[in-house]
Amino acid sequence: MKRILHTGSLLLAILFIAVVARLIVLQNGGPAHSSGYLPGQIPATMYMPGGDWDPFIAIFPPPPAKRPPAVVLVHGFTSDRQNMSTLARRIAENGYAVLAIDLHGHGENRNPFSNTFLDHEELRKDIAAAVKFLRESPFVDGSRIVVMGHSMGAGASLDYAGHDPNLKGSVMISGGWSGGPNRPANALFIFGENDPKERIQDTSAAIAANLAGVPNAELGKRYGDFGKGDAVEAIQIPKVDHVQILYSPEAAETIMRWLDSVFGTARTGAIDTADPRVRLSRIALLLFVILLVPLGRAAGSIAPKWQTREDRWYGAAGLAILAVAALAAMPLVAFVAPASFVPLVIGDIQSSWLAVTGIMIAGGLLLAKQIDRQQLFGGFSATLAAAAIAFAVIYVAEGAISVILHQMALTPERLMAMILASSIMLPFWIGFEFLVRRGGIVASTVQGLIGRALILGITVAGAFLGVLPFVIVLIVPILAILFAMMEVFAASAYSNSRNLLLIAIVETAWLAWTMAATNPITFMF
Repeated sequence: MKRILHTGSLLLAILFIAVVARLIVLQNGGPAHSSGYLPGQIPATMYMPGGDWDPFIAIFPPPPAKRPPAVVLVHGFTSDRQNMSTLARRIAENGYAVLAIDLHGHGENRNPFSNTFLDHEELRKDIAAAVKFLRESPFVDGSRIVVMGHSMGAGASLDYAGHDPNLKGSVMISGGWSGGPNRPANALFIFGENDPKERIQDTSAAIAANLAGVPNAELGKRYGDFGKGDAVEAIQIPKVDHVQILYSPEAAETIMRWLDSVFGTARTGAIDTADPRVRLSRIALLLFVILLVPLGRAAGSIAPKWQTREDRWYGAAGLAILAVAALAAMPLVAFVAPASFVPLVIGDIQSSWLAVTGIMIAGGLLLAKQIDRQQLFGGFSATLAAAAIAFAVIYVAEGAISVILHQMALTPERLMAMILASSIMLPFWIGFEFLVRRGGIVASTVQGLIGRALILGITVAGAFLGVLPFVIVLIVPILAILFAMMEVFAASAYSNSRNLLLIAIVETAWLAWTMAATNPITFMF
């Protein structure tokens, strides 16, 4: 049986590598695209319709009559230009150049982010650099430019559009805030049916109504005239949320029709929304999740074996303690984040909350003699080695399949942030595992899933109560997927070793890495 499992795991690993290799081929294909840096060390990727050439180093520009209009594409708060690549490719495949950028403190941009996502001036400068690049480029029609953004990028795009009267239009995806001395030209507000209603849907519709000069904007109804530059419309995309809208073919088609009207394009064929990377990335993700099972078991076979624990802490009591500690910690971090030295916006508050919760739980378990210190630190080197190997595999594999999601490789600053966040969150995950993971594999897995659901639920409650930043609600679905993957690894490692410290170390590193890679960073060496 073991031989069959080992052979099956090896075949799955080979299949995973083959899928990743194919994903790389698709990543390099598609519309012509190339990455470089704009003035100010702003990372950018340029996508061009048609052809097979490098838009950053090409020598011979097309004649003016054949130069395409262009779009500046701006990502959201915990996002980067890689996350916008599916929409960028769809726009380029339909005839328009796209310049996607990483804002300060995001993705590969090593310029520090100010400690607020409402710093209009900082974001405005990044977008201005992109617009200036396009206006001076001999490969696009610099007189026809639209700014487009998602979430925070939508607000920044609308703000910039109010400061640049020479734009042809603006597209706000799931976001927007008012501002600027000028009326933004040809403004489209598009959002998902499952976007937060008050914060995004109602706000977007209200701004559209204000621009249209009506009390209430009827969704799907265009006001104004494209020729005069005062067209405005608010559109809801059904069955998508704040993240899904970026990959929605219907949203892409809606945006493309708006661009056609803004640029006066008479389209003869159907709008192309294909991006084969999306489907292949989902297959790669599924294979990755399945491979977490043999990875967890392999790590468990390296780490020292612990005894199965079943006592009075097992069951609902552990979950109750987890919930009480998590709720009790919130007021302690509401005004001043103890871990404000972690240079991550939101990440400092998240890690502070989990750290304080962890101190409460771990301290209580130690006082109640529910943590065997000899067992915890016995064989520590072997446990740490097993955790390091497991996390290294996760880091490489997940990074390889994230081509449409986010840049997961760490800059030196982000590596430092990960180390800081890991060091203070480890007590939480140790306490979490000692509370919820008791008994056999089935019972412990159910307890683990319930415990993770509790943390997510309390996170949402904290955001609505104003203790945690509301923006965290928008990424809860991503956190839910991460927690589910963590549980797959945890259950597999537990089945083969019962070593809770091994699981806690991997969970800590995994969450800290995700936070460090995706949260805006406020520090640069």
